[in-house]
Amino acid sequence: MEKLEARGLEDKLQLFSPGASERSGLNGMGELEKYLGAPSSGSDSREAKPKAKAGEPQKLCVRSDGKKKIHTTYPDGAEIVEEYDEKTNALLSRKARKATAMGGEGEWQFEVGQAPQRPFDPSADFLQASSSNPLFMRMDTPDHFQWRVRNLPYPIATYSVTIDDEKQHIVVRTSNKKYFKRIDVPDLVRLGLKLQDDLLTWKHQHSTLIISYTRPMEVVKETKKTLQLVDSTAVQL
Repeated sequence: MEKLEARGLEDKLQLFSPGASERSGLNGMGELEKYLGAPSSGSDSREAKPKAKAGEPQKLCVRSDGKKKIHTTYPDGAEIVEEYDEKTNALLSRKARKATAMGGEGEWQFEVGQAPQRPFDPSADFLQASSSNPLFMRMDTPDHFQWRVRNLPYPIATYSVTIDDEKQHIVVRTSNKKYFKRIDVPDLVRLGLKLQDDLLTWKHQHSTLIISYTRPMEVVKETKKTLQLVDSTAVQL
């Protein structure tokens, strides 16, 4: 029988070390890394992940392409990805998703900004949305949540913008029944705040209905706290 000597043991036994692709599959950092691309080899991703207390959301902060980008993961599996302008701190986009009932990843829903539009492919698509259809988008200002509905050419007296206190929605109606929209404000829901009539204003110009809601002080403070976290912990890509 061959005698197993300590000197030759390392040659006879080989430890398995997964390759880069296998490691990335096991230790992926999450949606923001896939969204932004992996950090450069010289950066330590742990710097972007300040320790969160048990039960609190975890935030990953990155600076890239002139933007401050934050990926928040909640204990229930919900995720939010936000982009702020590097110079003005204006919120450029926010998308959110929740885990499905089976524990999978849900669909991304854009709360601020607009999802990238897939080009129309006449060989695969049967229908194309008309360019004259109303186009709804949220695009905030520093002081307001703001929603715009383009391609609404009706006189100003046609529109009604009110608050549904029971469902906590902003409701847009036209007297000619050409347009109806319920608008939720997740920023307020997350902080347990209710809509207030005196903070809601609207106007109509150039075939666009512009609806504004003044940011409550609680939202201003929370946004300031988030941006301070980015400034102190973000990794530069």
